[in-house]
Amino acid sequence: MKAVFLYDGNCSFCSDLANYWKQETDLDKIEFKSFRDLTEEELHAVHPSLTTPMCESDVQLVFENTRFPGFFAVRRMMFWSKKYMFVAVLLYLPLIPFVGMLTMYLLKKMRSRL
Repeated sequence: MKAVFLYDGNCSFCSDLANYWKQETDLDKIEFKSFRDLTEEELHAVHPSLTTPMCESDVQLVFENTRFPGFFAVRRMMFWSKKYMFVAVLLYLPLIPFVGMLTMYLLKKMRSRL
């Protein structure tokens, strides 16, 4: 079963990022969708815990019935990229998730200016 990466299609930064990752990842393994195109019922079909407010706050990756939000979604997705798969391993080092979560938080705050 394909993983599903959910992003905000109304955000140009988010859409550009999703389009970049579409080029960098194996599309046989992952599907990119704007959560804005899905109803609440369709979100629940992707993963039972998904809601629109949850998707508005972070990108989401659902893989093998596990939901990965924000930094953790990007970190997991990097394993499907030939260019970044070896870097992805480094993102599991101690304290790196805190830096990654801070980076994602700052990007969310600044995305309208990017």
